[in-house]
Amino acid sequence: MITPDRVVRTTCPYCGVGCQLNLNIKDEYIYAVEAPFDAAPNYGMLCVKGRFGTDYVKHPGRIKTPLIRVNGADGRSNPPVWREASWDEALDYVADELVRIAREHSGDAIASYASAKATNEDNYVFQKLMRALLHTNNVDHCARLCHAGSVTGLQLSLGSSAMSNSIAEMENLDTFIVTGSNTAETHPVIANFLKRAVRENGATLIVIDPRQIEMTDFATLWLRQHPGTDVAVFQAMAHVIVKEGLYDDDFIAERTEGF
Repeated sequence: MITPDRVVRTTCPYCGVGCQLNLNIKDEYIYAVEAPFDAAPNYGMLCVKGRFGTDYVKHPGRIKTPLIRVNGADGRSNPPVWREASWDEALDYVADELVRIAREHSGDAIASYASAKATNEDNYVFQKLMRALLHTNNVDHCARLCHAGSVTGLQLSLGSSAMSNSIAEMENLDTFIVTGSNTAETHPVIANFLKRAVRENGATLIVIDPRQIEMTDFATLWLRQHPGTDVAVFQAMAHVIVKEGLYDDDFIAERTEGF
């Protein structure tokens, strides 16, 4: 058995679940990845990507040194020429240029782009740097494209553009509805919580999806709507709930506005 030089706790960079990893490192090589059983949100569970997908760290094509472009950036007619730089030189260069641009043209001349591979804390500090120091609100994120629709929907329906419960709480629910999500492939650890709730706690799983996905194997009810009719399905459900008075009056009074 290999004894690691050190164990590094980090967050899995692949999906938005944010699973905690323990990287076992020997001679600067990650030879094993484990999931701590005492850490939320995965509590010892990992998907195949989180457990085995760390080969990119030592990939020969990975850029490990800062690069500064030495010729002008004018598109494909002028292929980029780069030179290696130290971290100190690169960071000083970026800082000097950002300050210069902000002073000469105001912060509105600066745009920034954050990454879904970073943690929430990293992205918070990033936007704080842009807004508080460089005085720009031009902060974008890759999730704006893939997550924009759900952000708007969650904001309008729940008052927040994020989930309103912890992942661990899912195991305590009686009924789940999975729609528009191939959860077992996109967020396997969350899918494990749902499967365990069905198998061990007797929870009811309803899958609304025209595709036969892995979660349908665990479903009590599988509704195969026509593609593109998701909104119609939920409008019909809402109509029946209101028409037949199936909603909870106390919950509506305490938790909703404009009902």
